[in-house]
Amino acid sequence: MRNCRVNLLLAALLLCNLGSRIAVADPYAAPGELLLRTDIQLLHDAGVLNVPINAWPISYSDIDRAISMSDLGDLSEPVVAALQRVRERISWESAADSLRFDFGASAAENPRFIRSFENTPRESGELFARLNWLGERLAVNLQVTGAADPFDDDEVRFDGTYVGLVLGNWMISAGWQERWWGPGNGGSLILGTNARPSPGITFQRNNSTPFETKWLSWIGPWSFTTFFDLLDDEREVDDAILFGARFSIQPLDGLEVGVSRVGQLCGDGRICDLESFYNFLVGNDNRGLNIDIDDEPGNQLAGIDIRWRLPRKVPIAIYMQWIGEDTRSGKPLPGSWLRQAGAEFWGEIGGMSQRSYFEVSDTICRLGGFGFSESKVNCAYNHGVFQSGYRFNGRVIGHGIDGDGRSFSAGSTLVQSSGHSWNVLLRHMEINRVGPDNMRHSISSGPSEITDIQISHDRTSAFGTIKIAVGYSRTEDVALTESENDVSAFVQWSSR
Repeated sequence: MRNCRVNLLLAALLLCNLGSRIAVADPYAAPGELLLRTDIQLLHDAGVLNVPINAWPISYSDIDRAISMSDLGDLSEPVVAALQRVRERISWESAADSLRFDFGASAAENPRFIRSFENTPRESGELFARLNWLGERLAVNLQVTGAADPFDDDEVRFDGTYVGLVLGNWMISAGWQERWWGPGNGGSLILGTNARPSPGITFQRNNSTPFETKWLSWIGPWSFTTFFDLLDDEREVDDAILFGARFSIQPLDGLEVGVSRVGQLCGDGRICDLESFYNFLVGNDNRGLNIDIDDEPGNQLAGIDIRWRLPRKVPIAIYMQWIGEDTRSGKPLPGSWLRQAGAEFWGEIGGMSQRSYFEVSDTICRLGGFGFSESKVNCAYNHGVFQSGYRFNGRVIGHGIDGDGRSFSAGSTLVQSSGHSWNVLLRHMEINRVGPDNMRHSISSGPSEITDIQISHDRTSAFGTIKIAVGYSRTEDVALTESENDVSAFVQWSSR
């Protein structure tokens, strides 16, 4: 009931803002749409988009500006087709002073509880309605979803709802916004869409225009995002705040570097003042090392990710994400590393454009300056004070396999000339594979292994967009040497 009251109150405040038509706000592309991400990546790797693309939501305004400044000559047919789709999407999304309404539904058998970038149903049945409006400086996206037999008992959800106000080249927004930070496809070690979004306030740069001064112009296009979310689920420390900040730069063509930091602080019974926030920011939050036990301000993760497209038009990009769970020896330097590495390649197969990847993620904390030393179990996404850990509504906020896991994933997106797409995802995941049982683990308290495959198809017509998928998974309990096989399927439809 407390969650419902908080959500309804914030929704009411957002509705009240409809009356204050202050301003132009181009909306943002939320994470989850594989075809849109595939098109944006193709344009980026073809040199059409010279902007950071590894942190979602992505500003449509930034994409549009980059396209208008690019030399569009001598592009391959797949790139031209992707460019047309993205332009049509931007034109539709940025139509000013237009009130738009759309709705949709989904039904699923054995819905996936370990999500990749792809937007898949969270529950066995969902109905949603969305109202979107753009003014001169105000953007409003109101969305309500009804869920059947929900995992977290929230039958009514406002996920995706936000109100945004443009302030120069910045947007401040309030609502329930999903985020994906990093170049990963199978998961993000620090901030993904595995858990539902929590309500909060976000401050984000709209256009990634470079600095004009010679002292900073070398970093190229740059973006910055920061947010404060309220973790209003049932927790050991109720109403804790989730803080996040990310800075992305593109110093060279094809090279993007991102630095991310998130943390939990405040909450019922916890210190929550300017001094504790200062200690939190400067890294004085390791009890017994650089601060007293009673004064520990929070639980933090921080790290770096890099994506580099190979030169000379080689259709391959490599990427990595290193995230530190704790600091080293009480100093404000990340340690206890979680690690991810992957590679993407693209081209044409049978008249279709294709983009594929292979990715390995390891969520066992590894000690040492670069995480190549001994392991530290029950470290990732856990904390001694915030004992519910880095989770929200029963799902981990970082990589979907939770802590002490390892994931091997391979995926491919095939796009037909008509714009319809096929997606294939194959994963082998070693869950909670080391150390003693962890009852707070969101997947399994003991070691298990999951192997699954999913094939999905998207197509758009005059009647909306439909997505269908089928999958198969095998789960093995390592301790009991028992296994279980499941067949999954879902269908999604949206009027847009």
